[in-house]
Amino acid sequence: MNELASQKKKLRKILTLERKKIKKHANTQFNIDVFDQLKKYIDFEKVKDVASFVSINSEISTDQLNKKIIDLGKKLSLPVINKNSEILTFREVNVNTRFKLGKFDIPEPENENGEVLPQLIFVPCLGFDLKGFRLGYGGGFYDKTFARFKKKNFKFYSVGFAFDEQQLIKVPIESFDYKLDFVLTEKQLYKFI
Repeated sequence: MNELASQKKKLRKILTLERKKIKKHANTQFNIDVFDQLKKYIDFEKVKDVASFVSINSEISTDQLNKKIIDLGKKLSLPVINKNSEILTFREVNVNTRFKLGKFDIPEPENENGEVLPQLIFVPCLGFDLKGFRLGYGGGFYDKTFARFKKKNFKFYSVGFAFDEQQLIKVPIESFDYKLDFVLTEKQLYKFI
C-alpha cells in the first residue's frame, strides 16, 4: 500500500467515527430549499433517470431525498454491485421493489431488470473538500463507474450527499479519483462545475 492509500485508510477510520457524532446532533438531514438550488444548474426537464443510494449506518439519510426524486416524476435507480465486478450497475426501483442484502450488506433491488444509465447520480461520502473531491469507502466503485460512463461519452452529473460538517480542508487524491460536480448538504449546495 502506498503512502497516499495508507493516509486515506487512516482518514476513513477517523471520519467514520466523526460522522456518527455528526448524525447524533444533526437537526435535519434533507433541506428541500437547498435541493431546489440544483435546478439553477441542472435542467431537470431533461433528466429522466436519477440514481441515489440507500443510506446505511451513520450516513445522512436518503429517505426524503429518494422520495423527492420520485415526487418529481423521475425514475429512481439504486446501485448494485454485481459479483466479480468493480463497476456499479443502476437498477430502477419503486414502492413495490423488494430488496436483498448485497455486497457489504447494503440493500440492493432484487429485480434483474436492465441497467439504467442515470443522468444525475447522488453519491455517498465520508468527507469532501471545496475542490469537489470526496473520500469514499475505498472500493473505488463510483470512480470506476464514472470512468466507464466518461469512456462511453455518457453525460451525467455527480452530486455528493453528506452532512455539511463532513467538509474537509483537503481530500487526499490519487489519479483515478473522480471530482464531483456538486455536493448537497443539509445546509447548502457546493458547486464545482
